[in-house]
Amino acid sequence: MALGDDSGRSTRRTFLSTVAGGTAGIAGLATTGSAAGFEGSYAGRVITRGHFIAQLFLGVDLTPRNTRTNYRTDGTIPGLTGGDAPDELVVFVHRYEKDLQGALDSLRGFNDALRAAEYDEALVGYDWDGNEGRWSQRVEIADRNADKLGTFVRDYADASPDTDVRLVAHGGGAKTVAECLEFFMDRGYDTSVTSVDFLGGAIDNDSVARDGQYGQAIADHCETCRNYYKTDDDYLGWTYAFKEWDRAVGDTGAEGETPDNYEEYDVTEQVSDHDSFPLPDAGCVPTVVDNWD
Repeated sequence: MALGDDSGRSTRRTFLSTVAGGTAGIAGLATTGSAAGFEGSYAGRVITRGHFIAQLFLGVDLTPRNTRTNYRTDGTIPGLTGGDAPDELVVFVHRYEKDLQGALDSLRGFNDALRAAEYDEALVGYDWDGNEGRWSQRVEIADRNADKLGTFVRDYADASPDTDVRLVAHGGGAKTVAECLEFFMDRGYDTSVTSVDFLGGAIDNDSVARDGQYGQAIADHCETCRNYYKTDDDYLGWTYAFKEWDRAVGDTGAEGETPDNYEEYDVTEQVSDHDSFPLPDAGCVPTVVDNWD
């Protein structure tokens, strides 16, 4: 199902508008139709994969028939496309360098980690073009996905206003989630989420400070923002540092004074490597779930 026309919004949230029809099925996804079925399986995905194309030696363009805010869904988004509204909805945003299979594997792994930690509320994945183009183009795509993710969150809040929404970002997904909060702030929206969790976040370590790029958006548009960092993360410590000429919040923790609703946790000993942050056994999901209680 294609959704996400934000063009008619001006002040508070309005009910979702369907801009195109159809369902894109992916074989092998576990789906459920009601909140009672979440234990042991995730529900569906919010999809923007294929919405952007990296031009050779140029920037990034939207592909035909896609807009700044549209998205589609696969499976069931409980409380939006079918099924009962859950008490909580977790939206998992994968890292850079994940093709479709890699994104599905990460989502399955995160699902397994949540269930092993005895968290049985609803989980959906946010699947985006994290492997398209060069580094700078991937950063731009992550940035531009913020309007799409933000539109989904607003659509969801319209449909299920009593559900707590939690955004969990791995690696480069932190760019999309942080920019999503800024999307709310820049447009004067009152939208807020219950929590934001950065797992090895690939955004600058000073960007989450009070006077940083995302400090005010964090303060105003989520109840709690938590950062989980690993000081010997080779991907962030080498690749990110080389590409960005800066240090990542998922590598060093925050630089500067942070908002009052910001917390962070050194999970260096708990997490085996960058890709393992959201996975069972080798990641930090048990700590994440403990902090949600």
